[in-house]
Amino acid sequence: MTDFQISKESSLPLHVQLLDELRHKIMSGLLKPNEQLPGEWELVNSLNISRATIQRAWQSAQDEGLIYRITGKGTFVAEPISRYSGRNAIGFIIPEYRGTFAMSLLSGAERMLRKAGYAVQFASTDREISEENRLLQKLVEDDVCGVILVPVHSSFQERVLASKELSIPIVQMDRPMNGVALPCVTSNNYMGGLQAMNHLVDLGHRHILFVARPHLDLWPVAERYRAYQYSLRRIGIEPLEPLLVGGDTELSSYEAYLQQNDEEIAPLIERLQQANRPTAIFAVNDWIALRVYRAAELLGLHIPKDLSLVGFDDLDIAQYQKPPLTTVAQNANLMGAEAARRLLALIEGEEVSEILTLVPTRFVLRESTLSFA
Repeated sequence: MTDFQISKESSLPLHVQLLDELRHKIMSGLLKPNEQLPGEWELVNSLNISRATIQRAWQSAQDEGLIYRITGKGTFVAEPISRYSGRNAIGFIIPEYRGTFAMSLLSGAERMLRKAGYAVQFASTDREISEENRLLQKLVEDDVCGVILVPVHSSFQERVLASKELSIPIVQMDRPMNGVALPCVTSNNYMGGLQAMNHLVDLGHRHILFVARPHLDLWPVAERYRAYQYSLRRIGIEPLEPLLVGGDTELSSYEAYLQQNDEEIAPLIERLQQANRPTAIFAVNDWIALRVYRAAELLGLHIPKDLSLVGFDDLDIAQYQKPPLTTVAQNANLMGAEAARRLLALIEGEEVSEILTLVPTRFVLRESTLSFA
């Protein structure tokens, strides 16, 4: 039986963990098309979770087209969304498959490309530039029509994109690389950052801290930080230096949160212990917001009574926090569809008229913020 890893110590709901595990195993090839999944009662016993939890995860998986059910026989892995076939194919390279954000990017692009008569070959780089390079070269050798690429990071060094051999249309998504003039479809991170900061400022907060990982060079992160700075300076307040926690690994999957490395948030804990601690935090994304929840818990601080908090992304986890997280939602499905549309235009011979295509964000008000008297 394929092992599913579930942590009851995590604040991430069990059905979300199970869905993400299933999604990852299918997209990475650990589970094959038409392979039968363990029965519900078998999973109840092996994972020590309720049948209702399993049914909820499996229903979401069925809605995504990952599995299918045959009455009286069981639950099976569905066939891939598209099959790959030479010149009728588009490559789609992404750092990882986990999470609904990644799946929404895939879904939005695949739907648009399928309507245009193309199959899609999905591949994950596991956040390794060497693997990104290998996959790009392989797609060129396979004579695909074009590639949608979510880069590992912003650096252009050691990228095969510098090679003239890659004579196929490429559209970036989510984060543009520095020093390369390729089209990129991404969220309007600056406007999203303004939505988050305007909310906190309107609530009366002035002592606001920006918390992130050490990835200020990533364009989406830089744009959110720029919005943070502008929002304070326009009301005559000098922004604080960003508080950076953790190492170089991006917190983009729930695995990173499950690690619960409290040592990484030591600088945040220290900052929140100071007499002049911030009254509000703008977290660069929802994963960092979860680190703030953890730091507050360890210090006995209550969100939002003692500390208001806004995240960014509106991931699955946001609505399940206590209290539910106020955040800024990205429209990943639309981003995927727009990246596909731009790639199709390039394939048809359209010249690159603009580098950035910005997709609007949406402010999601929940219960993690409070007025500051």
